[in-house]
Amino acid sequence: MSEPIGPDGPVPEPPHIVVERDGPVMTLTLNRPARKNALTVSMIGDITEAVRAASLDDTTRVILLRAAGVEFCSGIDLVESNAPSDPSAPRERPRAGHMNRRLEANPHRMIRELAAAQVPVVAAVRGWAVGIGNMLALSADVVVATPSTKFWVPFTTKGFTPDSGNTWLIPRLIGLARAKEMVLRGRPIDGETAAAWGLIGHCVAEEAFEEKVAEIVADFASAATVSVGLTKSLLHENLEVGLAAALRNEAIHEELAVRSDDFKEGMRAFTQRRTPDYTGW
Repeated sequence: MSEPIGPDGPVPEPPHIVVERDGPVMTLTLNRPARKNALTVSMIGDITEAVRAASLDDTTRVILLRAAGVEFCSGIDLVESNAPSDPSAPRERPRAGHMNRRLEANPHRMIRELAAAQVPVVAAVRGWAVGIGNMLALSADVVVATPSTKFWVPFTTKGFTPDSGNTWLIPRLIGLARAKEMVLRGRPIDGETAAAWGLIGHCVAEEAFEEKVAEIVADFASAATVSVGLTKSLLHENLEVGLAAALRNEAIHEELAVRSDDFKEGMRAFTQRRTPDYTGW
Protein backbone atom coordinates (compact mmCIF):
# COMPACT_ATOMS: atom_id res chain seq x y z
CA MET A 1 0.00 0.00 0.00
CA SER A 2 1.50 3.35 -0.99
CA GLU A 3 2.01 5.99 1.67
CA PRO A 4 -0.39 9.00 1.49
CA ILE A 5 1.26 12.17 0.24
CA GLY A 6 0.47 15.51 1.85
CA PRO A 7 1.64 19.05 1.02
CA ASP A 8 4.78 18.49 3.06
CA GLY A 9 5.55 14.99 1.81
CA PRO A 10 4.51 11.49 2.97
CA VAL A 11 1.90 11.45 5.71
CA PRO A 12 2.90 9.08 8.55
CA GLU A 13 0.49 6.23 9.15
CA PRO A 14 -1.37 6.60 12.46
CA PRO A 15 -0.35 4.22 15.25
CA HIS A 16 -2.09 0.87 15.07
CA ILE A 17 -2.34 0.73 18.88
CA VAL A 18 -3.41 4.01 20.47
CA VAL A 19 -2.61 4.34 24.17
CA GLU A 20 -4.51 7.04 26.07
CA ARG A 21 -4.60 7.89 29.75
CA ASP A 22 -7.44 9.64 31.57
CA GLY A 23 -6.65 9.73 35.26
CA PRO A 24 -6.71 6.12 36.52
CA VAL A 25 -7.93 4.72 33.17
CA MET A 26 -5.59 3.47 30.44
CA THR A 27 -7.40 2.92 27.14
CA LEU A 28 -5.81 0.71 24.47
CA THR A 29 -7.49 1.08 21.07
CA LEU A 30 -6.85 -1.26 18.16
CA ASN A 31 -6.56 1.30 15.38
CA ARG A 32 -6.35 -0.53 12.07
CA PRO A 33 -9.98 -0.42 10.92
CA ALA A 34 -9.14 -0.70 7.20
CA ARG A 35 -7.81 -4.22 7.94
CA LYS A 36 -10.57 -5.00 10.47
CA ASN A 37 -7.96 -4.53 13.20
CA ALA A 38 -6.03 -7.64 12.19
CA LEU A 39 -3.05 -7.90 14.54
CA THR A 40 0.53 -7.58 13.37
CA VAL A 41 3.58 -8.62 15.37
CA SER A 42 4.28 -4.99 16.22
CA MET A 43 0.69 -4.45 17.42
CA ILE A 44 0.94 -7.51 19.68
CA GLY A 45 4.20 -6.14 21.07
CA ASP A 46 2.63 -2.71 21.67
CA ILE A 47 -0.31 -4.23 23.55
CA THR A 48 2.03 -6.39 25.64
CA GLU A 49 4.25 -3.47 26.59
CA ALA A 50 1.31 -1.17 27.35
CA VAL A 51 -0.25 -3.75 29.69
CA ARG A 52 3.11 -4.27 31.38
CA ALA A 53 3.51 -0.51 31.80
CA ALA A 54 0.04 -0.30 33.37
CA SER A 55 0.97 -3.10 35.78
CA LEU A 56 4.02 -1.13 36.94
CA ASP A 57 2.25 2.25 37.11
CA ASP A 58 0.70 2.94 40.50
CA THR A 59 -1.71 5.50 39.02
CA THR A 60 -3.38 3.07 36.57
CA ARG A 61 -6.38 1.35 38.14
CA VAL A 62 -8.18 -0.10 35.11
CA ILE A 63 -7.38 -0.91 31.46
CA LEU A 64 -10.02 -0.45 28.77
CA LEU A 65 -9.45 -2.46 25.60
CA ARG A 66 -11.45 -1.42 22.55
CA ALA A 67 -11.22 -1.05 18.76
CA ALA A 68 -11.73 1.59 16.10
CA GLY A 69 -14.20 0.85 13.31
CA VAL A 70 -16.91 -1.79 13.15
CA GLU A 71 -14.86 -4.94 13.91
CA PHE A 72 -13.03 -5.66 17.15
CA CYS A 73 -10.30 -7.85 15.64
CA SER A 74 -10.27 -10.18 12.63
CA GLY A 75 -7.36 -12.21 14.01
CA ILE A 76 -3.72 -12.30 13.04
CA ASP A 77 -2.67 -10.52 9.85
CA LEU A 78 -1.67 -13.58 7.83
CA VAL A 79 -0.36 -11.47 4.94
CA GLU A 80 1.97 -9.49 7.20
CA SER A 81 2.98 -12.55 9.20
CA ASN A 82 4.00 -14.51 6.12
CA ALA A 83 5.61 -11.72 4.12
CA PRO A 84 9.36 -12.25 3.59
CA SER A 85 11.64 -9.64 5.14
CA ASP A 86 13.39 -9.40 1.76
CA PRO A 87 10.84 -9.91 -1.06
CA SER A 88 13.64 -10.28 -3.64
CA ALA A 89 15.33 -13.12 -1.77
CA PRO A 90 14.45 -16.74 -2.64
CA ARG A 91 11.86 -18.20 -0.28
CA GLU A 92 13.26 -20.80 2.07
CA ARG A 93 11.49 -23.36 4.17
CA PRO A 94 11.53 -22.12 7.80
CA ARG A 95 13.46 -24.02 10.41
CA ALA A 96 11.50 -26.68 12.29
CA GLY A 97 9.73 -25.21 15.30
CA HIS A 98 9.29 -21.72 13.82
CA MET A 99 5.57 -21.63 14.66
CA ASN A 100 6.25 -22.64 18.25
CA ARG A 101 8.89 -19.93 18.61
CA ARG A 102 6.75 -17.20 17.04
CA LEU A 103 3.71 -17.99 19.13
CA GLU A 104 5.75 -18.03 22.35
CA ALA A 105 7.50 -14.76 21.55
CA ASN A 106 4.40 -12.83 20.49
CA PRO A 107 0.72 -13.74 21.16
CA HIS A 108 1.39 -16.10 24.04
CA ARG A 109 3.45 -13.43 25.77
CA MET A 110 0.59 -10.94 25.32
CA ILE A 111 -2.00 -13.34 26.78
CA ARG A 112 0.21 -14.07 29.81
CA GLU A 113 0.70 -10.35 30.42
CA LEU A 114 -3.05 -9.71 30.39
CA ALA A 115 -3.65 -12.57 32.82
CA ALA A 116 -0.86 -11.48 35.17
CA ALA A 117 -1.74 -7.77 35.27
CA GLN A 118 -2.92 -6.86 38.77
CA VAL A 119 -5.30 -4.27 37.36
CA PRO A 120 -8.70 -5.18 35.91
CA VAL A 121 -9.10 -5.23 32.14
CA VAL A 122 -12.42 -4.36 30.48
CA ALA A 123 -12.99 -5.26 26.82
CA ALA A 124 -15.57 -3.36 24.75
CA VAL A 125 -16.28 -5.72 21.86
CA ARG A 126 -18.30 -4.85 18.78
CA GLY A 127 -18.34 -6.75 15.50
CA TRP A 128 -16.15 -9.80 15.00
CA ALA A 129 -13.55 -11.12 17.47
CA VAL A 130 -11.75 -13.86 15.56
CA GLY A 131 -8.92 -16.25 16.49
CA ILE A 132 -6.32 -14.32 18.47
CA GLY A 133 -8.87 -11.48 18.52
CA ASN A 134 -11.30 -13.78 20.30
CA MET A 135 -8.70 -14.68 22.89
CA LEU A 136 -7.65 -11.04 23.28
CA ALA A 137 -11.25 -10.13 24.09
CA LEU A 138 -11.87 -13.08 26.42
CA SER A 139 -8.59 -12.45 28.28
CA ALA A 140 -10.22 -9.33 29.72
CA ASP A 141 -11.70 -9.62 33.19
CA VAL A 142 -15.03 -8.15 32.07
CA VAL A 143 -16.31 -8.30 28.49
CA VAL A 144 -19.14 -6.11 27.17
CA ALA A 145 -20.62 -6.99 23.78
CA THR A 146 -23.73 -6.33 21.70
CA PRO A 147 -26.16 -8.87 20.23
CA SER A 148 -24.45 -8.56 16.82
CA THR A 149 -20.96 -9.23 18.21
CA LYS A 150 -19.46 -12.51 16.98
CA PHE A 151 -16.87 -14.57 18.84
CA TRP A 152 -15.22 -17.03 16.45
CA VAL A 153 -12.45 -19.62 16.78
CA PRO A 154 -12.16 -20.72 13.12
CA PHE A 155 -8.92 -22.72 13.20
CA THR A 156 -10.34 -26.17 12.39
CA THR A 157 -12.34 -24.73 9.50
CA LYS A 158 -9.02 -23.57 8.01
CA GLY A 159 -7.22 -26.85 8.54
CA PHE A 160 -5.08 -26.10 11.59
CA THR A 161 -5.39 -25.99 15.37
CA PRO A 162 -6.19 -23.22 17.88
CA ASP A 163 -3.50 -21.30 19.74
CA SER A 164 -3.07 -18.42 22.20
CA GLY A 165 -4.99 -20.16 24.98
CA ASN A 166 -8.37 -20.59 23.29
CA THR A 167 -8.49 -24.33 24.15
CA TRP A 168 -7.52 -23.60 27.76
CA LEU A 169 -9.87 -20.71 28.53
CA ILE A 170 -13.04 -21.50 26.61
CA PRO A 171 -13.80 -24.91 28.24
CA ARG A 172 -13.25 -23.31 31.64
CA LEU A 173 -15.76 -20.57 30.85
CA ILE A 174 -18.53 -22.57 29.16
CA GLY A 175 -17.80 -26.26 29.73
CA LEU A 176 -16.49 -28.91 27.36
CA ALA A 177 -19.67 -29.62 25.38
CA ARG A 178 -20.24 -25.99 24.44
CA ALA A 179 -16.51 -25.48 23.87
CA LYS A 180 -16.63 -28.26 21.29
CA GLU A 181 -19.50 -26.51 19.52
CA MET A 182 -17.49 -23.31 19.40
CA VAL A 183 -13.92 -24.57 18.92
CA LEU A 184 -14.14 -28.06 17.39
CA ARG A 185 -16.88 -27.13 14.93
CA GLY A 186 -15.56 -23.59 14.44
CA ARG A 187 -19.00 -22.14 15.09
CA PRO A 188 -19.32 -18.34 15.54
CA ILE A 189 -21.13 -17.37 18.75
CA ASP A 190 -23.18 -14.17 18.87
CA GLY A 191 -23.20 -11.80 21.83
CA GLU A 192 -26.49 -13.01 23.30
CA THR A 193 -25.44 -16.65 23.17
CA ALA A 194 -22.01 -15.78 24.58
CA ALA A 195 -23.62 -14.10 27.59
CA ALA A 196 -26.17 -16.92 28.07
CA TRP A 197 -23.38 -19.52 27.97
CA GLY A 198 -21.16 -17.58 30.39
CA LEU A 199 -18.48 -16.86 27.79
CA ILE A 200 -18.78 -13.13 28.55
CA GLY A 201 -20.30 -11.06 31.32
CA HIS A 202 -22.49 -8.57 29.49
CA CYS A 203 -24.44 -8.35 26.24
CA VAL A 204 -26.32 -5.07 25.93
CA ALA A 205 -28.26 -3.30 23.19
CA GLU A 206 -26.17 -1.19 20.84
CA GLU A 207 -27.64 2.05 22.19
CA ALA A 208 -26.67 1.09 25.76
CA PHE A 209 -23.20 -0.21 24.91
CA GLU A 210 -21.06 2.85 25.63
CA GLU A 211 -22.94 3.64 28.82
CA LYS A 212 -22.43 0.10 30.13
CA VAL A 213 -18.71 0.14 29.29
CA ALA A 214 -18.29 3.51 31.01
CA GLU A 215 -20.17 2.28 34.09
CA ILE A 216 -17.91 -0.76 34.55
CA VAL A 217 -14.72 1.21 33.90
CA ALA A 218 -15.82 3.86 36.44
CA ASP A 219 -16.55 1.16 39.02
CA PHE A 220 -13.04 -0.26 38.68
CA ALA A 221 -11.43 3.19 38.54
CA SER A 222 -12.83 3.97 42.00
CA ALA A 223 -12.44 0.48 43.51
CA ALA A 224 -9.90 -0.79 46.04
CA THR A 225 -7.27 -1.47 43.37
CA VAL A 226 -4.89 -3.54 45.50
CA SER A 227 -7.70 -5.82 46.64
CA VAL A 228 -9.13 -6.16 43.12
CA GLY A 229 -5.71 -6.95 41.65
CA LEU A 230 -4.85 -9.54 44.29
CA THR A 231 -8.27 -11.16 43.94
CA LYS A 232 -7.78 -11.40 40.17
CA SER A 233 -4.50 -13.20 40.83
CA LEU A 234 -6.24 -15.60 43.22
CA LEU A 235 -8.95 -16.46 40.71
CA HIS A 236 -6.33 -17.30 38.09
CA GLU A 237 -3.92 -19.17 40.37
CA ASN A 238 -6.57 -21.21 42.14
CA LEU A 239 -7.98 -22.61 38.89
CA GLU A 240 -5.06 -25.02 38.83
CA VAL A 241 -4.57 -26.06 42.47
CA GLY A 242 -6.25 -28.17 45.13
CA LEU A 243 -8.13 -26.84 48.14
CA ALA A 244 -5.13 -26.81 50.51
CA ALA A 245 -3.03 -24.75 48.09
CA ALA A 246 -5.98 -22.44 47.37
CA LEU A 247 -6.44 -21.76 51.08
CA ARG A 248 -2.72 -20.95 51.44
CA ASN A 249 -2.89 -18.61 48.45
CA GLU A 250 -5.88 -16.82 49.94
CA ALA A 251 -4.12 -16.33 53.26
CA ILE A 252 -1.02 -14.88 51.61
CA HIS A 253 -3.00 -12.52 49.38
CA GLU A 254 -5.22 -11.39 52.25
CA GLU A 255 -2.13 -10.59 54.32
CA LEU A 256 -1.04 -8.25 51.53
CA ALA A 257 -4.49 -6.71 51.06
CA VAL A 258 -4.98 -5.76 54.73
CA ARG A 259 -1.76 -3.74 54.59
CA SER A 260 -3.21 -1.39 51.96
CA ASP A 261 -4.60 2.07 52.67
CA ASP A 262 -7.84 1.09 50.95
CA PHE A 263 -8.44 -1.70 53.48
CA LYS A 264 -8.25 0.84 56.29
CA GLU A 265 -10.56 3.18 54.40
CA GLY A 266 -12.99 0.33 53.79
CA MET A 267 -13.12 -0.44 57.50
CA ARG A 268 -13.61 3.24 58.40
CA ALA A 269 -16.39 3.60 55.85
CA PHE A 270 -18.10 0.46 57.14
CA THR A 271 -18.13 1.67 60.76
CA GLN A 272 -19.20 5.18 59.69
CA ARG A 273 -21.95 3.81 57.42
CA ARG A 274 -20.75 5.66 54.33
CA THR A 275 -19.46 4.87 50.85
CA PRO A 276 -15.68 4.29 50.92
CA ASP A 277 -13.40 6.73 49.10
CA TYR A 278 -10.73 4.42 47.71
CA THR A 279 -7.48 5.87 46.35
CA GLY A 280 -6.00 2.67 44.91
CA TRP A 281 -3.21 2.50 47.50
